[in-house]
Amino acid sequence: MLNTVSAKTDLWGTNPVGLERQRRKQMGRPIKSAETVGGTSKLASVNTVLPIGNSGLSGNQIIMRAFVTGGSAQVTTNVIQKGTKRFRCTTATGTETLTLVPVVHTSISAGQCQITGTDSAGGTYFASKITGRHFVVGALGTGSQFAVGDKANIVASSPVLNVSVSIPNG
Repeated sequence: MLNTVSAKTDLWGTNPVGLERQRRKQMGRPIKSAETVGGTSKLASVNTVLPIGNSGLSGNQIIMRAFVTGGSAQVTTNVIQKGTKRFRCTTATGTETLTLVPVVHTSISAGQCQITGTDSAGGTYFASKITGRHFVVGALGTGSQFAVGDKANIVASSPVLNVSVSIPNG
């Protein structure tokens, strides 16, 4: 049974609103999953939003660095979004639901994943959150076009000065 916090009255009577249902509503719009046609993902063109999914297929799916318990920091082969900062990642070690952290990939530990964004000048940033269209800067790498907390647009390639970052995809 769900923990209830309040009750909502509508045409059908009083309906409890569960805590889990409220948490799910806070996630917002999920990142688009990769669409496939005959086992081949559709390609993202320049300055378009990247999908998540199986990077083993051809196309432009977002690639993360993930540290699955019992392994080490590795490139993901499949990503499924579970929340704004939670992703079910598959690496050569296995599959686990991980938390997105804004650090360089060599600093992640078990249960964590990370994404690096690159600006038009080649500067790097580490995401604290990603949405369907935005990369929220959680920590600075070598970049100077964005500050911590800024939202940059996500593109497959060719980022625009002070507007967007490209993230690893394949």
